[in-house]
Order: sequence, then C-alpha cells, then structure tokens
Amino acid sequence: MRIVGLTNGTPANAQYRVGLPLAALAQRGHETEAHEWSPDAAERLRAALREADAVLMWRLYMEAERRFATALRDAGVAIVWDNDDDLVRVRPQVNTRATVAREQAHRELSAVMRLADVVTTTSGELARRFRRMGAGSVKVIDNYIATDSLQPPRQPRGDGVTIGWIAAAEHRADLKQLQLRSVLERVLRRHPEARVVSIGVELGIRSDRYTWRAGVDFSQLSAAASEFDIAIAPIADASFNRARSRVKLKEYAAAGVPWLASPVGPYREMGEAHGGRLVPDALWQRRLEELIGDADARRELGRRAAAWAQTQTIDVNAELWEATFAEAVQRARGRRGDAPPPAAAPVEDAAPAPPPANGGGLLRRLTRRGRAGR
Repeated sequence: MRIVGLTNGTPANAQYRVGLPLAALAQRGHETEAHEWSPDAAERLRAALREADAVLMWRLYMEAERRFATALRDAGVAIVWDNDDDLVRVRPQVNTRATVAREQAHRELSAVMRLADVVTTTSGELARRFRRMGAGSVKVIDNYIATDSLQPPRQPRGDGVTIGWIAAAEHRADLKQLQLRSVLERVLRRHPEARVVSIGVELGIRSDRYTWRAGVDFSQLSAAASEFDIAIAPIADASFNRARSRVKLKEYAAAGVPWLASPVGPYREMGEAHGGRLVPDALWQRRLEELIGDADARRELGRRAAAWAQTQTIDVNAELWEATFAEAVQRARGRRGDAPPPAAAPVEDAAPAPPPANGGGLLRRLTRRGRAGR
C-alpha cells in the first residue's frame, strides 16, 4: 500500500500515531511518507496524494481539514482518521484550540469522523466516546514504543534513589489535585538518600535535591527515564485521564525502570507483571517509601518492566496498523464500487453515510486518474 500521513504539528503524540507506525510499515514493504498539515497541503502534496491508497490524518478536524477529507473521499482515497485524546474534554489551559467551544469542537470532530473510512484511537474508552459521536468503524491501537528505545533493566545503585516524573503541562492539574508537591517534599525530608527529578512540568518543590528539566527530545525519552530509580505516573480520576493511553508506563518500562501509577483509566489493569504498582491517591508517600527502602523489589520490578516492554514495540505490533489500513482501503473501494465493503464489521462499527461531498476543487484532478485498476 501507499500511505501518506498528515499531522497537526509534530509533538510526541504525532510520533506515536504517525511517525513510528509508518516507519514500521515501510519496513514491511509499504510505501509511506509523513508531512505536517498546512492549508496548502492538497497542492503541495499533489504528487504523493495522486498515488496514495490511504491517508492517515492525525487530529485534523477544522473546516479546511474537513474539506480536504471530503476531497480525498471524492478522489477514492481511503481515510484513516486518528485521535489519541478527548479534545472535547481537554482542560482549557492546555487546549491548543482553547477558543473553540466544546459544543463546536464536538460538532467538528463528529463531522470529520463521519468522513473517515476507519477511525483509530488509543483506548476502549475513547473508542466508545467516538462511536457516540457518530464514528463508524473504530479500531483501538495503543501507542507502541520504538524498538531502539529498549534498554537493560535498571540496576539499583549505591548513590541514592532518584524518583522521576516525565509529564507534560496538562499534569499540573494532577499535581495539584493529588497534592504531590507536599508528598514529595515529605519524602525528601524523611529520606536524605532520595532525589526528585521532573521533566516537563515544574513541581515547585523546595529542596536542593529537586531538579527540573524543561523538556527532552522524543528520541531521548528512554535515556532520560533510565536516570530514574523509581518512575511515577500519577493522574487524577478525571474524564480526560480516563481516556488516556498507557504509553507513559511503556516509556518507563523501555528504560527498565520500576514505576508507580494511579489506578485510573488505562492504568487500572496494570501491575507488578508489567513492572510496577498501582497507588491509591492517599498512599503515594507510603508506596514511594516502600520502594525507596527495598532495592530487591526495585530490581525485580525493573526486570519485569523490561520484559513487558519487549512486547510493546511498534515492530512487534505493526500488523495492527497494517490490517487497519487494509480495511480502510477495502471500504474506500466499496464506496467506488470496485469491491464490497467488509462484511464482518459489527453493527456499531457500520459507518453512517456522510452528507453529499463537495471537494471544493482541492483534489479535483485526482478524481480523474482512474483508480479502478489499483
């Protein structure tokens, strides 16, 4: 297959949802390329789109982007639309589309999902929400880590214990709700051998054994986590968090680091078999202190984390994306009359008929290239 990926910017999410999957599919013999979306994408990428069997659109849903998707449908190109967060419930202070009211975002997201042949997302909870918004065929494909991010299990050292948290800006709300600043300050006062490092969110901890780093390159996530002896993934029980992926634990596991996480959303089914332990809101200090004082437990959990990470690479799981694109292409051919759409899709995955499409001239010449022989 020939697959073109389009992203709404290039954060780590775009790497997980577009960059890594397309690179893995290229290793399987497919022709792939990824580009950042811009309003002139149709003209700028005309040659690539002319030959594409499918286009993967990540988080593209505004009016111009929907016109683009409509033109792709008119051209007979399969559309896989991906979203790994609930953009309707995203917290306003970190929403890059903060000026868009929730109701409008809901309408726009619903409209673009109805245009897609397949919608992909990272969790069963998001899949259920997207179906309620009108999405047809929805496939759950979790985020998978790069194979070259895997590192040996973290071995306890004799120079202290580093507690680390890699967290983006939206975790400020979790920091406040779970009162983690005071928790970590108490841990540091009680354990002079302990240090705290945060990457991304600044915790405001008053201690000379606290270090904050503003950020880290995506390719260096695993290397950064390998500096930790205990990695944490605290999230409050909120609607947005209940729909997250579990990739944070995979990033820690790739470094062979034991982790502690909140029993919320995607983390609820995780545990010692995956290299970590779940922590109720009121027990963060106790669970941290238990691991600080138990090097054997940290060593065993790190070993289990590294073993689980081996099963969570994109190379091992690329067939999930491959099957999804194959289904989307088959559905697109069914729309063109080249082949019947897949018959095995469950009732709730049957895509509702979109409104009459008007390509607006974006890809008008593509509709005349004759795809029936592909």
